[in-house]
Amino acid sequence: MKKNFFAAHKRVLIKIIPHHNESVYKYELSHFHLFAVAFCTSIVLLAFLLDRIAVVRAAQEQVKTLQTVTSSQRQELVRFSNQTSVMLRRLHQLQNENQEIRRLTAEVARKRVEPPHPRSARTGAPPAKPHVTSVSLATEPKAPALASGSLWQRFRRWIASQRDGGVSFASEATQLSLVDMELNQTFAQSRRLESQARAVADAERRRELAHERYLDDIPSIWPTDGYVSSGFGYRSYPDAEFHPGLDVVNDYGAPIYATASGIVSSSGWDDGGYGYVVRIDHGNGFETMYAHCSSVLVSAAQAVKKGQEVALIGTTGFATGPHVHYEVIRYGTPIDPSPYLNGVPTELATANPY
Repeated sequence: MKKNFFAAHKRVLIKIIPHHNESVYKYELSHFHLFAVAFCTSIVLLAFLLDRIAVVRAAQEQVKTLQTVTSSQRQELVRFSNQTSVMLRRLHQLQNENQEIRRLTAEVARKRVEPPHPRSARTGAPPAKPHVTSVSLATEPKAPALASGSLWQRFRRWIASQRDGGVSFASEATQLSLVDMELNQTFAQSRRLESQARAVADAERRRELAHERYLDDIPSIWPTDGYVSSGFGYRSYPDAEFHPGLDVVNDYGAPIYATASGIVSSSGWDDGGYGYVVRIDHGNGFETMYAHCSSVLVSAAQAVKKGQEVALIGTTGFATGPHVHYEVIRYGTPIDPSPYLNGVPTELATANPY
């Protein structure tokens, strides 16, 4: 015990002799003091080492977290890029559809009336297209300057930068902003074009219906199934006189049809030798007459359709056999009905009645 005590209090003499200096520095340290200094130094070094280890491990964990976040962001960025690409393709498709709608609408608006092909069916002439007020396309706004080519060029440049590793959320946000603006403009243009196309289609349909009614009011079918026994003009039999219509022979009691739609102006017995007569006013200056009927099936002021039965073949009045005396009257003057038996004449079908 005593030996250990004296060993711990043994002293170590340290002399420091500076160069070119006469003073000598002496330091005496016991073994206990040296041990205490070494122990404290070891504790400090150990604590510093543990701290560095903790810092390194924290940095490693942070790196792993950042790697995970970066991978997730990269996947999100790829998905973001795919969505942008899909939106651009959809935008391009919409712009092409808008151009096609604009072209078709302009084509319909410029379409001119073509001569219809006449037919002899009782249902009347085929529909044609009269004049209506056209829909102007001059107010359609031009496509925005950002559209189509320039936007796709920007997109291709952006794809090139992606291959070079230059893609980022900032560049994607810029592209998406451009696409969003372009889509909004294109959708607005689509709505305008849709409204305009609907207006043109409605106008075209109204024009077709109006012309159908116009043609329906022009005599264009045979008044009965049969053959012409006496034509329009001067004749010598049965009397030498001017014949203002056609005599169409058919069996007694066979139906007589209205050759155009209109309003019955008179129906009944005629004292001038025509027997039972039906007269129909078709408007547009046209009137038809059906005479020598055995009976009439309509009355005055009644509306009739083209092809509707209005009377029956007979021999009333001054008639030599069962037939119908058929007249077409234009603005009060009888005209030759022959051109009106197998459809509306071309000059009337293509005329603009409005």
